[in-house]
Amino acid sequence: MINKKIFLVIGASSDVGVELIRQLNEDECNSIFLAHYNSSLNDLDKISMKNDNKIEFLQANLLDNLQVEKLIADIAENYEAPTHIVQLAAMKFQHCKLSKLEIERLQNNLQVQVFSIANILKKFLPIMAKRKIYNKVVFMLSSFVIGKPAKFCLDYNVTKFALLGLMKSLAADYEGKLININAISPSMIETKFLSEIDERIVEMNAVNSSEKRNAKVEDIVPVIKFLLSSESDYIHGVNFNVSNGNVFD
Repeated sequence: MINKKIFLVIGASSDVGVELIRQLNEDECNSIFLAHYNSSLNDLDKISMKNDNKIEFLQANLLDNLQVEKLIADIAENYEAPTHIVQLAAMKFQHCKLSKLEIERLQNNLQVQVFSIANILKKFLPIMAKRKIYNKVVFMLSSFVIGKPAKFCLDYNVTKFALLGLMKSLAADYEGKLININAISPSMIETKFLSEIDERIVEMNAVNSSEKRNAKVEDIVPVIKFLLSSESDYIHGVNFNVSNGNVFD
């Protein structure tokens, strides 16, 4: 039986990923963090490991299937399989109308967010299911999949709905296997993920929200931590609405 937690965070160099590992490092002990990044570590390498925790940086461009396969092989060779997997990777947000749709960008979004994690889970979920302890999988979705999707976000909406479908399907397939597979759907979070859209749109979203502000990383990370903890052992196949009441089913 595995005697330590192994956290695989896909997209660990995102603002949410860095803060998640930072907080888990404070709370966990004797754990391993497999921190995936694409081109830049950002602040990951500034996290000082404590409590006998260790971190390994794993570089892979998720658009490249060969690199995804190597990432999977390296993890399997060294750790067999993670105990906790968090999917955070995403291309930066851009507005997109149907008339301006670039099929290649849609394909790239699906590759980065959906196909790559599907391949990762294809390898590791069967191994995780054989363990006699709870394992955890958490997907990062969007409040757009809960209520009415935002306009002119075609490639983003399609990708997030596909990711929701993947989560729901895997939750059904692995019901009763001691693997909790869940997702969170936050409203707009002020991170570098929004760096390619007009700042006025971000400001307008804040003005129209219930508390006159957008979500912060610190609002989101505790929900992910809860879904990674033993307190969520009886929660499975759920998409958590983390929009502060801005979106309803």
